Amino acid sequence: MADTDGIQDDEIQTEVTIKEEYELWRKNCRYMYEFVAETALTWPSLTIQWLPDHVDEEGVINSRLLLGTHTSGEDTNYLKLANTQLPSNKSVKANTRLKIIKKFENNFEINRARYMPQQPEIVATINGGGEIDLYNLEGSTDDSKLSFSHFTPHSENGYGLAWSPHSKGLLLTASDDKSVVITDTNNGGTTSIFRSTNDHQQIVNDAKWHSFDSNLFASVSDDKYTILFDARTIDPVSRYYGADEINCLSFSTFSHNLLAIGGTNSNINLLDMRKMSDKTGLKAGLLHSMMGHSDAITSLEFSPHNDGVLASGSQDRRLIIWDLFKVGEEQQQEDAEDGCPELYMMHAGHTGAVTDLSWCPYKPWTLASVADDNLVHVWEVGQSILNADKQEDLNDDDLE
Repeated sequence: MADTDGIQDDEIQTEVTIKEEYELWRKNCRYMYEFVAETALTWPSLTIQWLPDHVDEEGVINSRLLLGTHTSGEDTNYLKLANTQLPSNKSVKANTRLKIIKKFENNFEINRARYMPQQPEIVATINGGGEIDLYNLEGSTDDSKLSFSHFTPHSENGYGLAWSPHSKGLLLTASDDKSVVITDTNNGGTTSIFRSTNDHQQIVNDAKWHSFDSNLFASVSDDKYTILFDARTIDPVSRYYGADEINCLSFSTFSHNLLAIGGTNSNINLLDMRKMSDKTGLKAGLLHSMMGHSDAITSLEFSPHNDGVLASGSQDRRLIIWDLFKVGEEQQQEDAEDGCPELYMMHAGHTGAVTDLSWCPYKPWTLASVADDNLVHVWEVGQSILNADKQEDLNDDDLE
């Protein structure tokens, strides 16, 4: 007979621990952030992304974000458009709570929503059925509540979704059906111009375009492979084989050959694309593994503003910002107890698994994150952390 009392005791203790950790985080907020805001949602969102448009009025930045819903079939699912305000500095008061201003219907829970870089009012979503929908955020009629394009390149649940930053209208998607697809959405059509169905042997969790090369993209899978593709060829360019299932990836926004991947073993691996092997079982290309999370990695995104800065979200309820330039630095014993040298900052305000994160494209060191706790966090890293490594300037007279 199962020890149900023991299980209940463990659950109660976990809830107590989470509550205590949250209260401790709240007490330390003023030391870690320029600002941090929480907004409760009716349903959890699995996706979040800042839109690039914004208006700065007397130090208050009017901003917009994309969200989704995951109702577990208990209500209609929506793509949501939200407004918020960001303060340009601590002396400015801004209403940082999110306000939902538009909702667009969808057939299933929305796993990812992303805007087209060349036409930001066009947003693509991929849902729990592997369906793709395109929405126009600027629509003003009742018809705007529905997608203007609906197509099904996949037969199962999907998370991989990325517009090409180089070629307008090219949409990269990946799914539990083991496929990776590029769809040309231009001219009102939805033509698949690339389809990989046999390269991965398990569900494909994520797919992203290269930051600089318009033809390169990569995908990661439960089959433990990271595969680099070239859209002009049928066969993969190279593969990296890891020890665990891989959930997410991110190409560096500064370095042409740097790729980060995160998986179920809670580590983040940094790869050199030039050295990835196509031979099964080899780990060629691994530069460094970063350890700081205690559960599976769910999301990764390199900063668009600062070279070597990477943010990661995890099922351990944490979001970590990493500074890759600190890899290999020597540490004092007391500092080493707080984590590896490249662990720059830990955001510990969520009480559920982090499902997605997004760097603000126009305000450095500002992020938004969502978690299973139904909360959206919008926050900016504090100057006390950013300036921690800066030594005070000394005059010659101060030196002996």
